[in-house]
Amino acid sequence: MSITDELREEARGFGRYVYTTPQADCLTAIADRIDEAHEAKVSYWQGASYKDGYDEGFASADDWLAQHEDAMAEHGWVRGPLDADNKMWSRGDMSDSNWGVIEGIAYEDGRWFVRGHDTSAPWVPADSIRHYHAPTVEDVLRDFGVDIAHALDADPDATVPEAIIAKYAAKLRLAGDAE
Repeated sequence: MSITDELREEARGFGRYVYTTPQADCLTAIADRIDEAHEAKVSYWQGASYKDGYDEGFASADDWLAQHEDAMAEHGWVRGPLDADNKMWSRGDMSDSNWGVIEGIAYEDGRWFVRGHDTSAPWVPADSIRHYHAPTVEDVLRDFGVDIAHALDADPDATVPEAIIAKYAAKLRLAGDAE
């Protein structure tokens, strides 16, 4: 369907008037110009015009802004508080620090700070702590490896201390263990 269908129908003589061939050709030429102008405007708005100021190849505005912090600052924007793993902090998030749930978020002198739920909790740099996540098997094994390395570093001929094995056995039970 074209924006000029009604005009073209009129030019063919199906309307109230009957046109001579030159008159019909004139109306058809007008319809062609209207369609052409309309198509140009539609193409403009569906094209790259809304992306003016942004580079091609970015998956989202966040990607573009991550590399163009000056554009944010120019408009009074600052990047939100990120943890040590570059994950955004929100009020109510659980941290892996001693202070637990994040209750306060503050921005001062170009730096973000967060504070836990405890009234004695200090304001700490947002990027100095991480979000809490339940330990995975990989986390437990990684910690185990670190503890073993420290224990054997003191005496390379030593056997693995039973205390370390007991500590991690309590955290990690294999499927089917009766204990």
